[in-house]
Amino acid sequence: MDVTDNNPLRMVTLTLLADRDYLALARTSAMHVGALLFLPLAQVQDLRLAVDEACSSFLQSMRHADADAAMTDTMEISYDRYPAALHVIVRAPAPHDWPERDELGWALLGSLVGDVSVSVEDGIGTLTLVEPLPSGAQPSSAV
Repeated sequence: MDVTDNNPLRMVTLTLLADRDYLALARTSAMHVGALLFLPLAQVQDLRLAVDEACSSFLQSMRHADADAAMTDTMEISYDRYPAALHVIVRAPAPHDWPERDELGWALLGSLVGDVSVSVEDGIGTLTLVEPLPSGAQPSSAV
């Protein structure tokens, strides 16, 4: 497998309804990807919590939107493996002032993973979690 900084391995992309009832799928995907990379259990649990909080931050911003529109919105979660880090990218509709950085959830995100970045373009928010990988972490070929 040739994973470089310019050529990451897209491990999985999950598209789900932007609804709290679907957060279990997001959390499970984080745990599975962490296990495939042989991350220590504590790091897998932190990744799971970070993905949950990232998705929840979008859901909080959608609560203020039109209820009919919110029922059809989707959220996309992608897991990209780079040589030294896992990038988890969450995308969903978001207002221009998203996220609310003075809330507890934002502080929690920063404490769970190595780095967090956000952007909003044309009404779509992108939240990227960067989790450093232990040296030698390779995805398992068995799924």
